Amino acid sequence: MNGCAAFILVTSLFVMQQGGFTISISTILLWLLISVVSAVGNAGVPMGCYFLTLSLMSGIGAPVAVMGIILPIYTIIDMVETAENVWSDSCVAAMVDK
Repeated sequence: MNGCAAFILVTSLFVMQQGGFTISISTILLWLLISVVSAVGNAGVPMGCYFLTLSLMSGIGAPVAVMGIILPIYTIIDMVETAENVWSDSCVAAMVDK
């Protein structure tokens, strides 16, 4: 779920920055952890990462309307996420096979 974790981290920081949140190194590290843990538990469905990020942002009171900027191009982002996830899973399967 590397692609989903990357999307959650980048999008969360973008939305928080647009909402006027203070972003420090500790905030970035915390959201790095949150994004990895959330991506592991995310369902493998289309737009799953988008809705997961939307729920995380609404949970902290960030302006979720900003995510509407991402929605028109999310199909392309989702394709890249899926390709990255399939590639990384294939690499792990190849390593286990050897």
